Amino acid sequence: MKKKFTLTETSRKILLRMGLFYLLSSVLLNQSFPQTDPFYWIPDNTEGIAERTESENEYRVMVEDLEELRLHPVNLNSATEEELNRIPVLNAMQRKNLAGYLHDYGEVFSLYELEAVPGFDSSLIRKLNMYIELLPADNRIPLTLPNLYKYGRHELIIQGKQSFPRARGYLIGDTLSDATGMNYYPGSPLAIQFRYSFSFAERLMIGISGDKDAGEQFFKGAQKNGMDYYSGYLCMGFRKFLKRVIIGNFQAGSGLGLTFSSGAAMGVYPSFITEFHQANGFRPSQSVVESSNLRGIAANMEAGRFTLQGFCSYRKRDANILTEDTASGKALMFSSFIETGYHRTFSELTKKARVPEILSGGNLNFRGNFFSIGASAYSVSYGASFEPKPGLYNKFSFTGKYNFVAGTDFQVFYHFIRLAGEISRSRNGAIAWITCLTLTPDPRFNMLFLYRNYPVEYQNFFSGSFRQGSKCQNEKGWFLSMSTTLPGHFTLSGYADYYRFPWATFRMNNPVTGYESGLQVIYQVGKTMTLTARYIRSSKEVDVSGTCDFVQKTGTSDQDDFRFQVNLLAGEFITLQSRVEIKKCLTAGAGTQTGFLVFQDLSWKPARFPISLSMRYAVFDCPCYDSRISAYEPDVKYGYSLPSYYGSGISACNIIRYAAGRHLVVSCKAAINKYTGKSIIGSGLDQINADWKLDITGQLEIRI
Repeated sequence: MKKKFTLTETSRKILLRMGLFYLLSSVLLNQSFPQTDPFYWIPDNTEGIAERTESENEYRVMVEDLEELRLHPVNLNSATEEELNRIPVLNAMQRKNLAGYLHDYGEVFSLYELEAVPGFDSSLIRKLNMYIELLPADNRIPLTLPNLYKYGRHELIIQGKQSFPRARGYLIGDTLSDATGMNYYPGSPLAIQFRYSFSFAERLMIGISGDKDAGEQFFKGAQKNGMDYYSGYLCMGFRKFLKRVIIGNFQAGSGLGLTFSSGAAMGVYPSFITEFHQANGFRPSQSVVESSNLRGIAANMEAGRFTLQGFCSYRKRDANILTEDTASGKALMFSSFIETGYHRTFSELTKKARVPEILSGGNLNFRGNFFSIGASAYSVSYGASFEPKPGLYNKFSFTGKYNFVAGTDFQVFYHFIRLAGEISRSRNGAIAWITCLTLTPDPRFNMLFLYRNYPVEYQNFFSGSFRQGSKCQNEKGWFLSMSTTLPGHFTLSGYADYYRFPWATFRMNNPVTGYESGLQVIYQVGKTMTLTARYIRSSKEVDVSGTCDFVQKTGTSDQDDFRFQVNLLAGEFITLQSRVEIKKCLTAGAGTQTGFLVFQDLSWKPARFPISLSMRYAVFDCPCYDSRISAYEPDVKYGYSLPSYYGSGISACNIIRYAAGRHLVVSCKAAINKYTGKSIIGSGLDQINADWKLDITGQLEIRI
């Protein structure tokens, strides 16, 4: 039976009030004021990550990387090619034009000067402003103690977060303890995090961070050293053959990320992108997502047109243990890694840091006038044997203790044509490859064609290239995207991705075919308003029998997602953002389910007043899991709030930020979700016996 999509009387009233409020704001306040960006700009393709993966880690690492780039922006006047590649808002042609402008005219002294770069406009420059700075290129300040004290920049961020009411795991105490240990949360529900960083003229950087999740103990029990996880690095930059050395935590990647890529990156999933993903080389990491960091030493060397990067990492990873030595307790076999980072209950603690991992590798790259070619390789060794769970989908998965992967990548540039690719071979002989073609005949037109072939036999835990599935294995497909700026301030974008999983996947014992396509129109109304309309359709084969039998009955699952968004500068200090999104899901044998999300954002950021505010009010009704809708929510620095609205209810959040001078900033966020038709939220130890949940976050930022 199809579910009829209707709005309740309360929802109608709310939508009407939001519409009237927005209309009045547009009429009364829509004047030509200098554009500001109080809302933290998040690339569109990041919101879809929450719906593609069950883990929040990938999105969290991506937001941390963007925030790190905001706090330590790229100096355009001394930027290398690798640093320009880190800026998420530029495509290949824009980077090439920018590099050419810097070469021809020298240093840039004002953002307004960038409007002379072909392909740059005021909208792009506003987004770019978050990730760049304009400092003298020749910044050779001697590395002495007086200069470290005078020119060094310190930043300390301390953050606490707690949810109300308390979950079941905090209320039962030790009443559910048994002979195996605790089955409750012994620590405080307060989550604590700190980050300290020091930087000196791009030559010396130090970072230290720590993280205690809600429910973990603090300076007692299993966490006698305070935080459950600490991260840190020392990064030194040089100007001769040895360019950079990193000691401690870092992330690494090369080529298109097929052979090796750690952490997370934008552009690896189908979306409105016209630029293929490139790994960002080696960089220090302060991320508190434990599974994303390598830990050891990495170095970057240059000699003429050659670049050599190498690394060695040792860490102990959380894992599900199958067998262990009864005398020593050493793990002998494990079935999977655990990447949640939670160490609260007895069960979680028994899986902490159980499997040693030794990882070493590198990349050699040669860059010519119109091409570049590179070779990458790495080896990994585990202290226990990996034996995945039995199942048809795991028939070709990696097993054992050791793996070796090697590959080569290339790029060719010719006028407006850019051809790139990478081929990779795992230890068992399986070969995976990807190739991309980018056409930019005009700064106002971009086209990307991409094909990938990842055999089911290909085995690589550290592959992070473009894909539709959760990993670069058992997938073939092609992707086409286009973006063009039309007369009348219109921008038209579209993409299509057709893929096939030739072998069985999780919950599907048959090969799967599917497609995803989208169309987006952006209309710039003067300097103060942007209208965006977006439509995405996807279809794939699914199991409709509801069983795990070897022979399954398959059907089609279709999704239609429509979004309309308005961004308005309603005054010199006020920015509004409104969105309406509707998702329709049709699954064979299950009928049609329709969900919707409507929200209104308001940001007030006066130029000469120490207080700024950001607010959101949202109404949602997403009756099934497939109809859930994800939307980035304003947050404090290094925040990673990307709620997937599921169920029916309202949501609101408020952020207040107080800058007490140049050196001290205090931020506070309150976010609440209230559901209709629910009396319980969550399950297990995370169960809350209420129809509402409130999250309070406080943050202290000190800059010197």
